[in-house]
Amino acid sequence: MSVTAGSTVAWSWTGTVEDPHNVIAENGSFNSGPTQTAGSFAFTFTTPGSYSYFCDIHLEMAGVVVVS
Repeated sequence: MSVTAGSTVAWSWTGTVEDPHNVIAENGSFNSGPTQTAGSFAFTFTTPGSYSYFCDIHLEMAGVVVVS
């Protein structure tokens, strides 16, 4: 995903007790906190760069936000 500085990106998830998720930046700039089965998390990107993120339960669930 590509956004401009000042943009807010939101993640949301639904699931069951057996399928919780979260979102964590590899560089530590954001962390949605404990895993959740339903909910959302938003982060405003103010500094240009590439921000890789992942779910620490499902490491294959990952992505990158590129901020210009």
